[in-house]
Amino acid sequence: MSRPGPSLPEPPADHTPPSRPARAVRYWWQRLLHNLPQKFLALLLAFILWFVATEDRRANIQQSYDVALDVRDTTGGQEKRAIDGLNPASVRVTLSGSRQRLSALNASDIGAYVDVTDLPDGEFSRTVRVVGPDGTRSIKVVPTVAQGRIDAELSRSQPIILSVTAPPGDSVPRYVLSPRQVTISGPSQVVDSVARVVTVPVTLAQGDQLETRLIALNAQGQPVQVRLSPASTTVARIDSGSLPIRSVPVKLSAPPGNLRVLSSNIEPATVRLVGPPELLSSIGSVTATVLYRNGSFSSQPPLILPDGVRVLDRVTVQIRAENR
Repeated sequence: MSRPGPSLPEPPADHTPPSRPARAVRYWWQRLLHNLPQKFLALLLAFILWFVATEDRRANIQQSYDVALDVRDTTGGQEKRAIDGLNPASVRVTLSGSRQRLSALNASDIGAYVDVTDLPDGEFSRTVRVVGPDGTRSIKVVPTVAQGRIDAELSRSQPIILSVTAPPGDSVPRYVLSPRQVTISGPSQVVDSVARVVTVPVTLAQGDQLETRLIALNAQGQPVQVRLSPASTTVARIDSGSLPIRSVPVKLSAPPGNLRVLSSNIEPATVRLVGPPELLSSIGSVTATVLYRNGSFSSQPPLILPDGVRVLDRVTVQIRAENR
């Protein structure tokens, strides 16, 4: 029986402490696993609450806008074309989309148009098309059809007529316009209806100037929708001094001996005269030279004035006379 040999010595135990990064990882891993079911449940509840709270923002709604109607015409050719009498001028567009998207839109962000490309001149009736912004859908447009007239485009020049309000004071104002002509463009029938182009009424003091808008008018004095180039003109008052003005009454010339005046009316009863001060001071009244005749009549008789004096008003007389 053999005797056991001597045992080998055990290796020394490793008592080296873990490094700082390893301790940090172990700490946070333990914190993560601590109460893990409760943490998961809280996260789930938070997601459910967020989903419910934002459901209204994600839901699609409908909103209507009044959108100006445009006309698209890509017809080729030498002759320019214009649209007259577009009806309606705007349409009611209803879009569908998220509340957040629609609340940020303006009517100008939406396109509504009719396409008249290659249509012949004359009356037309076309379906209205709508182009909505990204994230929206057009679901309704009222009305669905627009009418109008295609006409050849005409351009012509017209002098500008100044419209001013007489400034207070004893002076005769003088004005200059820059420019003095305007180009009218639009459908030929509409352009032909323009009788005159006037400035918006202005009142200027001596030496002042002002840019004022232009308006196209027909023979009845109603505005006409055409394009004006330029759309405004500069009015400058250039008189530097004052000319004396005197108001005097108007008298009628004597009727012939074979007529008797039954009634007479002078409009205006007084007129304004302009001239040298020494002449104005000597004038007490002016005489209207009437060509009398039997019956009732109206006329604008000339006034008898000294040389160098002129009148600023036009006189109208209404007379009823009979034979003696």
